[in-house]
Formats: sequence, structure tokens, C-alpha cells
Amino acid sequence: MARLSTTDQLADLRRTYTGENLSQAVPAVRGSAALPDAATEAQRQLEAKVLVAACTAASVLQLMPPASIVRPTHVVRTVEPGEPLKLRLSDRALGPLLFELLPRTEDGFGMGVAGLRHQQYRRSSELTTGDAAVVLVGVDERAWDLGMRYVRWMYGFRGLEHADGGGKDEEINEAATGSALLRRVHLWHEASWLRALPLGGAWFVEWAGGPAEAEIRDRLGHPGFGTSGTVELRRLDAPAEDVEEGLRTYPWPEEFVSAVTAAEPDQGPDRR
Repeated sequence: MARLSTTDQLADLRRTYTGENLSQAVPAVRGSAALPDAATEAQRQLEAKVLVAACTAASVLQLMPPASIVRPTHVVRTVEPGEPLKLRLSDRALGPLLFELLPRTEDGFGMGVAGLRHQQYRRSSELTTGDAAVVLVGVDERAWDLGMRYVRWMYGFRGLEHADGGGKDEEINEAATGSALLRRVHLWHEASWLRALPLGGAWFVEWAGGPAEAEIRDRLGHPGFGTSGTVELRRLDAPAEDVEEGLRTYPWPEEFVSAVTAAEPDQGPDRR
């Protein structure tokens, strides 16, 4: 077997963290740092908030048919670290993610990211605060409209009177660590679920099944691909039993449980 070049070895290692395909990872490791961090504090703040929102939204995806807490369920499928950061979402993940991210007022409290707005391109959607942005690759206008129908359905389901405006203005502690975790989120793709939250001067990360704590600790401590942030890790055993039958028959609207809202994993880099 031919020995891989240094570039190929770096690309394969980067893909472990990001889930990218070779056509994305090889040019990236040739042209920049092995796995670059966000360049500004505004970008780090937005990415940290996206990570928290994605973990929350994944808990909703687990309850959609076929409703399973045993099968790995994640909102973000792959990450392309760069300027701007590009995310590829799992099927049906857009609506739940937008509900968590878009600014709203609920029970008098601001929820979502204050000032977050949407810019539509032919093959992608951009979420931006003006000084930071995240691109959702493969989310065209049709997919965006479907995601927003889910958001409006959730507003009605929860009886929200103020769906526009609102949002949270406060900054996340140690946003650089949260941003770094988002850019490495594929490390947990085999886990049943992932939870990531800022906790004082550190981040707390919990997952069920999938990689061992020692493996994740080694990956996060890697000199070229790891992160210097403080992360407290806790791995739980994979669930032994799945959800109750009642959750499998919950009356979700058909358009939200059957539609595909993300691009295929082998599609090349988005050109907008």
C-alpha cells in the first residue's frame, strides 16, 4: 500500500474533527492552519451560541419519527472551518435549529441571538449579526421556507405572542472554547447525543455512547488540531432502552418529519 503524503495525512486527521470530504479538507490543510480558529470575538460568540442551540435542537430531532434516543442524532453533520464558517445540517434539522437561534420573546424573556438576520443565496443561507456570520450549506430558498414554516408552527404551538425581535444580548463566557468545539463537533458523530454548555471559566460537554473520554481528551489536546480551552468531559453509557411508544406516535406535521433540508454529504464546497 502506498504511503500517504503529509497533506493526505493532515487532511484525514482534520476530517476526524470536521467530517469534511477530501475535496474540502485537502485544499484547506494546504492553504491555512490545520484547523483554524475564529478570527474575531464576534465570530467566536456567534459560533458558541450556534453550538448551544444545535445541542438543544438535536433533542427535538430525537423525538421526531422514528423517534429514537439510541440512534445518533445531531443537528450539525459537517463543519468547514474558515471565513465564513460553513455548516452542513442533518436532514430535518434546519427548523429546530432556527427556532433556537432566531430572536424571539417568550414569557417576557429574550430568546435566541439578538440581531440575528438571514441572507439568502442560491445554494446556501447565511445567518449573520452584521459582524459575524455562519453559512448553512445546501439550504436553498425552498429549504429555508420549509424551516421557517416549522418555526412558525412552533410559535403557534407554544402560544408565543411576540415572534419578532427579542433575543439575548449577553455574551457567552469562554466563547473561544465553544467556537472551537463547534469546529470539532464531528468528534462526537457516533454518540447518541451531545450536550455542550459554558460553565464558569470552562465548558461542560456530555455525551452518550460513542467515543471514550480518553479518546476525546486526546483529540482535544492534539498539538495541531486540538484546543487550548478548558473542557470538562463526561461520557454516559449508551441508552439501553429506546423511547416509549407514545413518543413514536406524536402527531408531528408530516411536512416536518419527511422533508430533506440539507445537501448531500459528498457535494463540493458551496460557492453561494
